[in-house]
Amino acid sequence: MVAFTRRGGSSSGERQILSIQKKIFTIFAIVLISLFLCALRLRASLAEQYSVSSSPKDIAKTKIVSTEIKSSVYSNRPIQVAYAISLIKCSDKQSSTSGLIDAATVLRHSVHQTSVRNPNSGSKYDYKMYAIVHKKAESCSHLLGDLGYHIIVKDSPVQTSEIRGDYLRKNVHKEWCCGADEFVKLYAYTIHDHPIVVHTDIDFMYAQPMDDLFDAMLLPHDSDEGKAARGKVELEYQDKRQSMPEDIQAYLTRDYHQVIPGRKAAFQAGFIVLRPNQKVFEKYLEVIREGNYVEGFSRENGWGGKGYGGVVGSMAMQGLPAYYYDEIAPNTSVELNGCRYNHMGANIFYDNVPNFIRKYKDLHGKCRRNVEGCEDCRKTDMSLIKNIHFTNCRKPWNCSGCKEVAEQCTGKNDHIDPRTADYDHCMEVARTWHEMRNDLEQKIVALTGNDKVLSEGQKGTYKKDVFMGHCDADGQIGYVPIAVSKEDVAITVKNIWKESK
Repeated sequence: MVAFTRRGGSSSGERQILSIQKKIFTIFAIVLISLFLCALRLRASLAEQYSVSSSPKDIAKTKIVSTEIKSSVYSNRPIQVAYAISLIKCSDKQSSTSGLIDAATVLRHSVHQTSVRNPNSGSKYDYKMYAIVHKKAESCSHLLGDLGYHIIVKDSPVQTSEIRGDYLRKNVHKEWCCGADEFVKLYAYTIHDHPIVVHTDIDFMYAQPMDDLFDAMLLPHDSDEGKAARGKVELEYQDKRQSMPEDIQAYLTRDYHQVIPGRKAAFQAGFIVLRPNQKVFEKYLEVIREGNYVEGFSRENGWGGKGYGGVVGSMAMQGLPAYYYDEIAPNTSVELNGCRYNHMGANIFYDNVPNFIRKYKDLHGKCRRNVEGCEDCRKTDMSLIKNIHFTNCRKPWNCSGCKEVAEQCTGKNDHIDPRTADYDHCMEVARTWHEMRNDLEQKIVALTGNDKVLSEGQKGTYKKDVFMGHCDADGQIGYVPIAVSKEDVAITVKNIWKESK
């Protein structure tokens, strides 16, 4: 009995040990399987985010699920949108160096004012500033770095010598403004740390948030929230709302004021909202290297012989994206109302220059979009405008206040051309920029107590109701730069724009 009892006790203990071991093994197996499944989900998510089929049409259908969006949901932090500009040269005949610096400053402030960092904006999206700098402009890029722009220095993604098409290779260097150097803008597609990139020219400012665009881009197209967001997007052609792509890869506007009768409208290269995508970037480079660009002004000219040519910038970033989104990756982009987004105040009727052909008498006075009831961007109410591109209404830092028909213009190249823009509307447009600059100046003074920001930066007397003390005379020579020290800039970046290192 005793021996039996001992064996029985030992057997019972062994069974308990085996039972515990089995439980531990089971738990361990469950943990391993869970970790394996999590790894598979992460791998699938990353693959979905960064991989795209080599077929251009499949590029359109690929859904990029940003890990940043998911982490934003879980951490309760706002989604951060990348706002990028491209700096291709340090100055040009359109702007002085001081004007370009102030343009970048006010642009940044306008992004801040229309973001979640400004509680009064009503936006839920955060931002991060980028400057894609061509190597030729690297020497002055530190000025943008001081303003909190994250600098990305790049050479042209395609060298002229790589272009196989004879005409494009021999002539692209002549294209406004920068020839093949302008292709550096394509690097916006490679800013992968954000779900959305907004790229604009430096002569730009934001007047209202773009949450509706971002929501429509990020939310499932068939969700209630997604449908509501899509219903708020202001389209150039309202009848295309039902055919909006399920997966929106880009928003853009067209350069209708340059359209030749019967020809296709070029892309307006000063503004695009896009989903970063390495494969799209590489496809663009393939198209450029192929160089299939047909000379002339016929219906078969330009990129691919499809009519994407014959206008300013068509060999570079005016013609190329239009060709890409129409022909290579159709039904991936949405064309926005160009009077509300990327507003230029341009005349888009067949009334006068450019490309006004008198023999088409039946077109005189009609919309270049070839539709009835075309909105006249020269009269769009300022309260409806989301953002502004300072082109036809001239650069605000060039003090273009001269009314050509009534005054002797000293800034001869800067006056408002009555054939392409409306003077009174352009004065409202200019005032919007100067109000944004004034808002920043007032905030700097309140924070630093440096009254020179106003006494020296707003000492101008020329058309003060429009230029708010920032101009002393008509033309570029009359501009009064923002009067801030480097210390004031550092304080602005940290305390007004709330930029953390």
